[in-house]
Amino acid sequence: MTRPDATDFDPLIRLFQAGRHAEMEAGARDLLARYPQAGFAWKILGVALQVQGKPALDALQMAAELLPDDAEAHSNLGNALKDLRQPDAALTSYRRALALAPDFAEAHFNLGNALSELGQFDAAAASYRRALEIKPDYLAALFNLGNTLDELGQWVAATQLYRRALEINQAYPAAQINLGVTLRQQHCYVEAEQSLRRALEQQADNAEARHNHALILAMLSDYRQVLAESDAALALKPDSAALWEQRLYVLSYHPDLAALEIYNEFKRWGARFPEPRVDFSRHDRSPRRRLRVGYVSPDFRRHTSRFFFWPLFANHNHQEIELYAYANVKQEDEFTAKFKTQFDHWRDIRRLNDRDAAALVREDGIDILVDCCNHMNDDRLGVFTLKPAPIQVTWLGAAWTTGLPMVDYVLLDPFIAPEGTLTREKIVRLPHFFVAYQPPEETAEIAAPPSARNGYVTYGYSGRTERLNHHTFRVWGEILRAQPEARLILDFAPFADPPTQAYYRGVLREHGIDPERVTLRKSDNIFAGLNDIDILLDCFPHSGGTMLFDALWMGVPVLTLAGRPPVGRIGASLMTNLGLSDWVADSEDEYIAKAAIFAADMAGLVELRTGMRQRMVSSPVMDGAGFARGVESAYREMFDNWARQ
Repeated sequence: MTRPDATDFDPLIRLFQAGRHAEMEAGARDLLARYPQAGFAWKILGVALQVQGKPALDALQMAAELLPDDAEAHSNLGNALKDLRQPDAALTSYRRALALAPDFAEAHFNLGNALSELGQFDAAAASYRRALEIKPDYLAALFNLGNTLDELGQWVAATQLYRRALEINQAYPAAQINLGVTLRQQHCYVEAEQSLRRALEQQADNAEARHNHALILAMLSDYRQVLAESDAALALKPDSAALWEQRLYVLSYHPDLAALEIYNEFKRWGARFPEPRVDFSRHDRSPRRRLRVGYVSPDFRRHTSRFFFWPLFANHNHQEIELYAYANVKQEDEFTAKFKTQFDHWRDIRRLNDRDAAALVREDGIDILVDCCNHMNDDRLGVFTLKPAPIQVTWLGAAWTTGLPMVDYVLLDPFIAPEGTLTREKIVRLPHFFVAYQPPEETAEIAAPPSARNGYVTYGYSGRTERLNHHTFRVWGEILRAQPEARLILDFAPFADPPTQAYYRGVLREHGIDPERVTLRKSDNIFAGLNDIDILLDCFPHSGGTMLFDALWMGVPVLTLAGRPPVGRIGASLMTNLGLSDWVADSEDEYIAKAAIFAADMAGLVELRTGMRQRMVSSPVMDGAGFARGVESAYREMFDNWARQ
């Protein structure tokens, strides 16, 4: 007999079904010793090798050559090619399989996986949908389509898919976790926490569930278990970049940790990276030459960072600075197109790994590489660990330290970073303010203070919930008890989600605040919504960010508490630069007292509201040209100091 018959394969198939893959491999090799041209034997060998994590490409290529009309053989070959990072060849194999068998659900699924890895999410979604048309209960396809729609920002649809997957299989921790993540992205924090808790009930040692649970607890302003959950996740996956990113993010807001404790975590993260071997001996050190400066960010798009990027980028002196953008933008938009007009060179590094991106920076001969993200979403600090530029700087982003010894400087100011501020980098204090602000082109018309028509003051808060905590709610409760007629507005997306709204009403009651005196909402237009607020209450010990600028642009003064430097003093620096340092409190008691004093001065609130925009325009806060000159002067000094070494 020149080729085996079906009875020769039956034992191998039974071994596969029993999970005895090593024996299956041995049996396939024995069969091939007798029948070297048996395509099905090569196919079985390839599968046996794949499931054991062994090199399978040669066997699967032989199977596809000997079985040219076998769709499964081509799909299996595609999987091997994808695993070997040969995406184009993998796509060819999957498409060959589908040409042979258009209703081959697994091949549609595999094609979707390959397209997703290439970032072709719309095409990937179409492949997953086709697989589900053929097999409606295809669990892996439901899950991966959910992941793909999450990448596309289609969170409602992704949520529905995860729920459907959980209807099919309730014991599916990965689906519970991703459901929690998409619910979080929709600001449905209570439901998200419940989903993550269910995942932990099913799989207590799941690091992703632990660190996402820590994050959602922070977003529910409840820090009691945040550190313990994050520690548990870190013990399970000490080298997870995503875990560390979120850990440092939430610890920055932790209300009960000292600045030194938080700073030490940043240093601990930074110490994980070996000092790179670099040689800048051939780098041009000529004085007064045009400097090549590269900015690295995922946020050259519709993102709040654009209000601070634009005044700098639009005012850079291109005779002094040659501007490079290293864009890690997930989805470009109309603002990306505008940013591209401000740079001499635009580099898209989204699809580059850290080493390739660093090589591009070196090839461009960058003098100063600037991180604009820090430990926020989609950072590229991995590029900075490789030290591709002789001078590396961090600015904006999380407005604190990176924790990396390879980053030389951080741009701050004298008010946000007084003496004693802890950073791994050397602090460069810009002359006035660490940013310049440009408001959106369209906001809203300023209205009279609501107290003028209501006869009582309305306080407000319009920022992220992870910046709130038991300290802020206690202090706000003291303010409202001292002013029985006063009201409070909490205006942000989660406050409009019914379960989360109910949760926060409970938090208010715990701190002695009557929920009937508090409006919880999400304004369709935050600028118009600010017209309902007399005084914005800043959060602490981490200060607010963009919400402070939004409020002031609408004439709403900000009462702030100077907390942990630097991120606890953003409001203090802002109000000082506006000539309103009396709105900065140095203690919780002073914050409570000043709230009452300013609320009683209705004429003063009217005067401030009327003149606030002009005050901002005339201050360093909106002096984009002056800010750019200060930054360029700092860059020049950095370069000159390095060149003299």
